Amino acid sequence: MTTARGPRDRRGSAARPGRGAGSRRPGPRPGARAISGAGASAASSMRRAPAHVRRMLLLLALVVVMAVIVAPVLSGYLQQRAEITAAQDRLVTEQQQIDRLQGELKKWDDPDYVEQQARERLRFVKEGETAFTVIDDTGSDYTEALPGMAPVSDEVLADSPWYGQVWESVKIANEGLPEPTLP
Repeated sequence: MTTARGPRDRRGSAARPGRGAGSRRPGPRPGARAISGAGASAASSMRRAPAHVRRMLLLLALVVVMAVIVAPVLSGYLQQRAEITAAQDRLVTEQQQIDRLQGELKKWDDPDYVEQQARERLRFVKEGETAFTVIDDTGSDYTEALPGMAPVSDEVLADSPWYGQVWESVKIANEGLPEPTLP
């Protein structure tokens, strides 16, 4: 019976006296150095880690590398999503404002509304109507009220024409100052 192992296996057990077919040689392996004394405990502690520990460390390192690579990409993605959400919120707000302004613009198509605004804002009157302007309509806010005169609210002051507000501010600016005496 021949095998492909080579001439060494053909020798059989007779070539090696004192050994059975399944026996192993006790002692150190060939090529291994003998370590004695304090070096023996250091060598046993420097043994290689088991394979599952090495795989776990490799997996941990791979996860760390992936986290370093993915973190900036994920951060950019989340920032862009936040910007998109903010832009959509602004878009909704501006669309509501556009709708409100378009509703106000439609009011100006009504001639009655235009007339009302002209009367309130510009103090326009129709031909034949008489307009009355109350000179001292400020009440107790700026001057002393006359007996029986009701104070005028800030809303009425805000609706007065700009030139009336300017004149009122000129009168108020001089109140409380002593009159200059001529020498």
